Amino acid sequence: MPSNAPATSQTTPDVTTEPGREPAGPPVPRMVSVDALSAHPGNVREDLDLTHELCASVAEIGVRIPLLITAADGGGYRVIEGHRRLAAAVKAGLAEVPCVLVPERAGDQAGQFLDMVIANSAAQRKNFTPVQEAIALFAAHEAGATRTRIRRATGRRADDIKTALQAGGLSDETRAKSGELTRQLTLDELALLAEFDDDKAGIDRIMEALRHGYTVAYVAERIRQDRAEEAEHQRLRAELEAAGIHVTDELPDGAARLVLLTHDGEDLTEDTHAACPGRGAFFPAWNRLHSIHYCANPAEHGHTFRTLLLPRPSQGSDGEITPSPIPDPPNDPAPDPDRKLVIEGNKAWAAAGEVRKRWLQQLLARRAEPREVSRFVAEQLLTMPEPLRMGLSTAHSKPLFTDVTGQDADQLMEACGTCPTARLPLLMLAPIAVAYEGEMTGPDASRRGTWRTDRYSPCPRKDAGRYLTFLASLGYQLSAIEQAVADGVPYTGDALDDLPPWDTDTDTDDSGTSSGNGDEDTDALPSDPGAPSGESAA
Repeated sequence: MPSNAPATSQTTPDVTTEPGREPAGPPVPRMVSVDALSAHPGNVREDLDLTHELCASVAEIGVRIPLLITAADGGGYRVIEGHRRLAAAVKAGLAEVPCVLVPERAGDQAGQFLDMVIANSAAQRKNFTPVQEAIALFAAHEAGATRTRIRRATGRRADDIKTALQAGGLSDETRAKSGELTRQLTLDELALLAEFDDDKAGIDRIMEALRHGYTVAYVAERIRQDRAEEAEHQRLRAELEAAGIHVTDELPDGAARLVLLTHDGEDLTEDTHAACPGRGAFFPAWNRLHSIHYCANPAEHGHTFRTLLLPRPSQGSDGEITPSPIPDPPNDPAPDPDRKLVIEGNKAWAAAGEVRKRWLQQLLARRAEPREVSRFVAEQLLTMPEPLRMGLSTAHSKPLFTDVTGQDADQLMEACGTCPTARLPLLMLAPIAVAYEGEMTGPDASRRGTWRTDRYSPCPRKDAGRYLTFLASLGYQLSAIEQAVADGVPYTGDALDDLPPWDTDTDTDDSGTSSGNGDEDTDALPSDPGAPSGESAA
């Protein structure tokens, strides 16, 4: 920057000080031409780190914190403190910036460096924590600042402002709990807590996950699954009760399921049993979305057990044949552990897929590729593993493309001509990621079963493992089920030993169909699968 233009918008005040003493009273800021300012030759901040937020904020509202300057040899002014703000102002095209002139520092090199330390040392200044920043932004919004005004003033993206305002709305109780953790939470983590602020059990689960370093976004997705399942359960229950069907929590004593009963030689169904006073239904503990209908007192209402299920008549010593009595209704069987693991795995895999897609949107929106991307893209295109052979050619036309990338293929195609070269590998990664996600989490059961070691999947477990390992190298935090696939080992359940158990115990229904995201084929997994293996802002 030129240093031969000592012009300022104000006349430099006459500051008289005794040698070795600071001037009385605070110095008065004044506007100084950026052309009159030069960087300090001994500035220890080699990388100014001009963030998008700083530059956008300075461009919108200018520099709000004055620079500290002194007279420079040969004319003009030397910047002691405020190099980032000055660089952002130059980038924004500002003609002037506010400055505080300290004349006595002109010949005091030691004092100039001490001023740098005082202004920038963590021991002298403490920035807002994420929760304090969120509270301040929330207060500004409550006081009348629109999201647009906040975004322009801070230089943040719209999504960042939305996240910060969500985090700022945390209740005092949840905020106090977050303060008990051994580390500061990010705005994203605080916003996640705000989402569940009305759910004490949900907050406790997320807090435990934070304490133990578990994948918090995945835990939150599982809570959303449970919430959705419970809401659907309540809807189904209300629907049955509105139809006049008595709903119980379990199969009552003396009752029998309709699938075991006949009436006048005809098998009982929900329709043929509709007029019976003993009709009822319950939801088994392992499937809250599947109702099982029963008759509360079969004998009283003239029902009999199906003949094929009755024991044979017995013959006494005198040769007389005695019909066997109707057996007691069978107890509701406990869910098989292997079947439960299949359902748990299906739900875990679905939840992980949702978290992964949201993370991929953020990855693919970056301005430049992480260095690992180009190598992965090249290896995939050279080897064309099965997920790409199956899904790459149609990836651009699938709705999943928008879910994974945040944009449709035409928008990304237009960006190819104008985006920086450093971003192009991310555009090439987009259809590859869509192909993998489509083959790993598609609508049919085989795709939802990629995590399993005992079933065919369009995306072989080994290929899925390589893909997940690649994402992990970019900073994606694998959930327990994803880690098992990446490591080439069987999934044995979520690693939540230190966390409270899930509030639901969901398994398959009588037909082997999972509630929610289950696989219609729920045969037990084999026991031995044998699977292959800063300086202030503006």
